[in-house]
Amino acid sequence: MRSGAEDSPTPPMQKLTALSKLLIAGILVGSGITAYRTYGGKLSASVGASALPSGVALAAAQPAALVPPVIPAAVPKASASTSTAAPRRRAVRVGLSQWPGHMGFVLAAGGLSTQPGSLAEKDGLDLEVVFIEDAPSKNKALQSGEVDFVWQTIDELPIAMANYREKNVEARVFLQLDWSRGGDACVATKEVQKVEDLQGKRSAVMMFSPDHTLFEFMITNSRLSREQAAEIRKSTKFSLDDPTYARTQFEKKEVDVACLWEPDVTLALDSRPGAHRLFSTEDATELVADVLLARKDYLDAHQDMAQKVARAWFAGIALGNADKPAAAKLISTVANRFRDELGYDKTLAGLSWVKWTTLADNVKLFGVDGNAPGFDRVYNQADGIWINYPEAEIKDRFAPAALRDERAVRAIWEAAGKPVAKAEESFQQDEARTGAALFTKPVSITFDTGSSVLSAEAIALLNQQILPQLMIAGGMYARVEGNTDSIGDYGMNQALSEQRAAAIVSYLVSRGIPAARLVARGNGSSAPIATNKTADGRALNRRTDVLFIRRSKA
Repeated sequence: MRSGAEDSPTPPMQKLTALSKLLIAGILVGSGITAYRTYGGKLSASVGASALPSGVALAAAQPAALVPPVIPAAVPKASASTSTAAPRRRAVRVGLSQWPGHMGFVLAAGGLSTQPGSLAEKDGLDLEVVFIEDAPSKNKALQSGEVDFVWQTIDELPIAMANYREKNVEARVFLQLDWSRGGDACVATKEVQKVEDLQGKRSAVMMFSPDHTLFEFMITNSRLSREQAAEIRKSTKFSLDDPTYARTQFEKKEVDVACLWEPDVTLALDSRPGAHRLFSTEDATELVADVLLARKDYLDAHQDMAQKVARAWFAGIALGNADKPAAAKLISTVANRFRDELGYDKTLAGLSWVKWTTLADNVKLFGVDGNAPGFDRVYNQADGIWINYPEAEIKDRFAPAALRDERAVRAIWEAAGKPVAKAEESFQQDEARTGAALFTKPVSITFDTGSSVLSAEAIALLNQQILPQLMIAGGMYARVEGNTDSIGDYGMNQALSEQRAAAIVSYLVSRGIPAARLVARGNGSSAPIATNKTADGRALNRRTDVLFIRRSKA
């Protein structure tokens, strides 16, 4: 279960942000007890917070089948801060959700607390895992020092951080736990084959959830105009407190699209013939991320402990990735909801919903290698969405750099010899050449007459409107198509459009987008979207389209 947002004494509405990607009991007949993710935010007095256990006493030893990897220890750095830290206990307490993406700590400890012979014990870490699902309890636990670290989703941070400021507590993100990789998706009927088909259709979404983030990403990066996107939002049925709402609306044929999380994704697909995944975190591979949050004063005073916790995470997920069946066995033994409601088979299947993030992934997220931090890209994406929703009640804006603390990741990376991340995805360029677009983003790139050289203004536009989206949609291809109006020689227009598209692709590759994901095509004047008989129409036709294309399943 995953929950994370701020609480308020007099909230106007309930917001469900990240609470439970798993485990709602008793809602299915014939398929057992399912799992879910509820999103907890400003809980209304009429609904209140979920009465969930703060921890589970049951523990188990580390499975013998798992071979501990070697994780180099970083040399603790002396703290330069003299601020008073939150209360310390002998055991370091980590507040997690019963979501597969958080279970690396269970694997490192060999249970819900450090077990003899476990990886955590070998690094001298006395770790205690507690499960905290609802947002107010999670926030208060960190603010009061009841836990030293607590989980959070990046996309919910623009809303949540105001609560910490209200309580005069500075919190920082210091470790990434996972990326959602298919666990979140927008499911659609067969009539909706691309994002632009949402016009005139109805959708169902959990407001302020990661799936709401997914929904917004696809409509704001399409050819839909602002007015068309606004109409789609207006026709969308938002739930504030029912985690099964989108699925049930889809099953009842009340909506054409439902944005939800596993296992409700699979259940929705099974409920209607022709239903399919329109867009998911398999496509937007760097959109929904779980991270670990700590008080700034704690991090300033206890960098040695922060590094031990981070090393435990990296060691635990290496152990789990080496033997996922053994990992699922341990998780479904010691974590009560996995044990009582999912069981071993569904726990093992649930591990495929996420990508546990390694040291290399954390280096990318925090930008410790000198590249732009992925954290900022994900945070800014969410901040740009929620600020337009009055219901989010965002009173303060935060620069993402002020919310991240990369010291622990940097120390471990340097101690490991600054390893370079290896490319993990394989792409076949032919798919980009021939594939149908899931959504198309037009950009107004202006070139000098007869030139294919990118101007400073064009580069700035690509950096703002295309590059971040391509990085977030890391599981997709992009076909860059150059287009002209009908004025001038047809052959020259064709050649120029090809050169301009190629120039854009070349720039994107220089900024780190794999060349195998990109294809350039020149359409010349053969693909107008407006009349060429008027100046306004010709201006619309002089455009560059970036077509986002889903990768086929091998």
